[in-house]
Amino acid sequence: MTETLKTAAGRTFTAEVTIGENGEAVYDVKRVGQMGAFPVGTFVIHPDYHALPEVKGLVNIQFGGGSPTDRHQRTNVPALGSASLPYVIGHQLVNPAGLVDETSVFRLRSLAGASTGTGTSSGDATPNTSARTADLVTALVRNYLARDDYDQLTATYNASLAPQHAAAIAEKADELSCKIMSIGERIAELTKQRDELSATTTPQSADITPDITPDMAPAAQLTGQITTLQFTMEDLIAERAELTK
Repeated sequence: MTETLKTAAGRTFTAEVTIGENGEAVYDVKRVGQMGAFPVGTFVIHPDYHALPEVKGLVNIQFGGGSPTDRHQRTNVPALGSASLPYVIGHQLVNPAGLVDETSVFRLRSLAGASTGTGTSSGDATPNTSARTADLVTALVRNYLARDDYDQLTATYNASLAPQHAAAIAEKADELSCKIMSIGERIAELTKQRDELSATTTPQSADITPDITPDMAPAAQLTGQITTLQFTMEDLIAERAELTK
């Protein structure tokens, strides 16, 4: 399928779009201008690849086809950069929620460039490269999100992550259980200290210690620590329940 893309900056591109085995949308892009159309490179778009994303709904854009993990094993890496670093490499995670209107453009963070698509070290892309790449990436993501089969592609890709997702949930749940147990033990220790302190401490007259308020007493301080730990423990228990439901 051939798509025509118009960017926020007014540039025109065409893209041959194919679908990968895991639901990735592969865009082979050309720039259209006064001198005709010339190839730019391949962009692979799919949901966030993390098994447990910190932010829901992110979209990943991979620069170049092929390996999702090794940029030196990729093909047709996009050339959108400067004379010294013509290729944009790696990938970018973007949040579609940032596209608040038709003129919105993603801000790409830590975009890298290289003198060749593979086999050479990377450097920081120039501001012009970042702006030019963000302009095209935004148009590509808009097209991806508007696809009739977007929900199906997302489901297929997420299904491919199911084993990693299950393993990550189990690991995270174990981590939370250890934290909960550790906090519970600390609460028990502090509670014992407070009870022993309360049993052995004789209240002093306010006339003798006029600068001491009740909540400055050692037992009260321990109660504050216990309460804070209980709040933390409740949050961790709720997080574990949400994770494993």
